Amino acid sequence: MDNNSFELMLLMQQKQELARILECNSRSEKYGLKLSEEEAKKLMLSRKTSLSDSQRVEFGEGILPKLIFHFCDSQYINQDNYTETLEQLQELFYSFKNETMDEMTDDELLEFMKDQYEEVCFGDIDYLAGTCLERLAAAVRSGEFGRMQARLRDEYSLKDTGNGYSKLSEETRWEYELYKQKLEDMF
Repeated sequence: MDNNSFELMLLMQQKQELARILECNSRSEKYGLKLSEEEAKKLMLSRKTSLSDSQRVEFGEGILPKLIFHFCDSQYINQDNYTETLEQLQELFYSFKNETMDEMTDDELLEFMKDQYEEVCFGDIDYLAGTCLERLAAAVRSGEFGRMQARLRDEYSLKDTGNGYSKLSEETRWEYELYKQKLEDMF
C-alpha cells in the first residue's frame, strides 16, 4: 500500500467518524445539545491527544458516540459547556481505562462515570476524577471491586442490583427522606 492510498484511507475513516459523531445530534438535540462540525472535529482532535497521553491505541469507532449517548441527558450539561464537558469526559475515560487495567468494559466504565457524575459529583468533573474514579481504580486494582460486583448480581435475574460505589465512598451522605421530613416539620 503506497502513501497516497494510506492517506486516502485515513481521510475516509475520519469522515466516517465525523459523520457518526454528528449523527448523535439526533439524540442530543432532544436535550437542547448539538455539536457543530467544527466542535466535532475539535473533539476528534482531542481524542487523538487523549489516546496519545494515555498511551492507548484504538481501532475503529472512538468512545465519543457512546459518551454522547450516556451523558446528553445530564442535568449538569448545557449547550454552553457541552463540548468542553465531552472533551474532559473523553480524557477521563481513556485515562481510567488504563487505571482500571481494562478490567471493566467500556459500557461498565461509562455507566459508572454517568451515575457518579449525576448522583455523587453533581456535575463536578474534578470530583469525579479525583475521588470517585480514583477509588474505583484502586478497588479494581486490588480486586475488591470485582468481588463487590459479583456480590451485587442477582443470581436469578442476572441483573445488577446496584453499582457498589457506596462501599468505596468515604463521605457521609445525607438521607433525602430525613431531609424532606425535617423540612416539612419546619413548615
